[in-house]
Amino acid sequence: MKDVLRKIKEAEQSAEKRLSSAQTESGKITADARKEAAALVTGATEESVAETQATLDAARTKAGKEADAVLKEGATEIKSIESSASSRKEKAVKNLLDAVSSQ
Repeated sequence: MKDVLRKIKEAEQSAEKRLSSAQTESGKITADARKEAAALVTGATEESVAETQATLDAARTKAGKEADAVLKEGATEIKSIESSASSRKEKAVKNLLDAVSSQ
């Protein structure tokens, strides 16, 4: 009978040790999972920020090119207007002088 009680006691102690060990392991696994999840979130956030920055940079570059094209087009128009005005200026002065002289 003593043997049976001793074996039961030993089995209980062994079960308690395994339970304690399992709880410790469970805590480690949970902690590792939390760390990994935090690292994934951080990585995803950094990747998202990098992609957003790249998109903004591309948009700025495109807008800059478009602005340069508009600026060049405007400069060409200004030169055309100045050239046209210059050629008409002599004619306008002559007409004005003719009009003043004929009065």
